[in-house]
Amino acid sequence: MMNSNDPSETEYRHQLVIGISLLERVGIIDFNGHFSIRLSDGNILINTGASVRSKLDITDFVIVGPDGEFSEEDLRPPAELPLHIAIYQSRPDVMSIVHGHPRWSTLLTSTGNKYQVTMPQGALLGDVPTYPSPMSVTNSRIAGAIAKKLDCGRAALLKAHGSVVTGIDVLETTVLAIYLELNAERQVRASMLGTPYIFSTEETQSLQKGLAKRGLYEKCWNYYLAKYKLETN
Repeated sequence: MMNSNDPSETEYRHQLVIGISLLERVGIIDFNGHFSIRLSDGNILINTGASVRSKLDITDFVIVGPDGEFSEEDLRPPAELPLHIAIYQSRPDVMSIVHGHPRWSTLLTSTGNKYQVTMPQGALLGDVPTYPSPMSVTNSRIAGAIAKKLDCGRAALLKAHGSVVTGIDVLETTVLAIYLELNAERQVRASMLGTPYIFSTEETQSLQKGLAKRGLYEKCWNYYLAKYKLETN
């Protein structure tokens, strides 16, 4: 049951519009990406499969049940809805999920390279496993395998396909998706020049303690909101 501190469904829709719009502009979501949030009643709010990610409004979302059920009379969710269902069912701590097709992290997996920490904010993703298939996540078997690969982590990569990032809300999930891609870009570009510097375990752990702060997530979020002139109201 929703308590007085929970955002309304309309507010969640506004948050997702901003999150998707921001990630579309930085190149993480394209014409097929999707972003969801778990509502306090256990249902899931997600952008529709037909939504135009570069021009969204609050009507471009659909509510589905915890097991993926939805009314055939409603707008249809994306075909990869099983990915969200599987992660939410296996991870009660996850409240928000984004799946996109970012350039640099996809290049990493396409060439068989493992995500490694090459910038401070990249440490916040922790260990980022790669699911070894580029197939669309349109059934519970593949979705369950990806959720198992993700385990208790924050993010996973899908080989030659894209990324999956989780968080406690839209803001955190958006920022972590950006951090993952910025780190991947640095890793790829540095590899063109030589061997990139990979942060040690001790450095990574120290950065995780120092940078996992709400204020720093908000700093990144606000930077991109201003850069792309996105309105939050």
